Amino acid sequence: MTFAAKVMHVTVRRVLAIQLLIVLGVSAAYLATAGTYMAQSALYGGGIALLSTWLMAWRITKAAEAAAQDSNRGALVIYAGAVQRFFLTLVLMALGMGSLKLSPVAVLVGYAAAQLAYTFNKVDTRLRT
Repeated sequence: MTFAAKVMHVTVRRVLAIQLLIVLGVSAAYLATAGTYMAQSALYGGGIALLSTWLMAWRITKAAEAAAQDSNRGALVIYAGAVQRFFLTLVLMALGMGSLKLSPVAVLVGYAAAQLAYTFNKVDTRLRT
């Protein structure tokens, strides 16, 4: 595994951990103030963000592998991953708000709050062993 790949894996694990803590905090706040329905809705929205982050990391790993053979192919994998994440988020939001009848506000708050993890994450290129 290359140094860049190790840094990326550490960073993604940190972002996922921060996202999980934020989602659990938002859901707990909803549970305490608005009840189980809103807490479940926020958990669902946060779960979408967690899945999107994991999918992005997986796609970046695949893009790095593809770029080793052809840099254009690596870029294509990145673009395809962005489109895939966009549509996955859209479909899961529609499923949650439409079919599952979750609270749209709580789903969006859970999703948006989880996205804040990117602002709290500090990329550290010094790996600890």
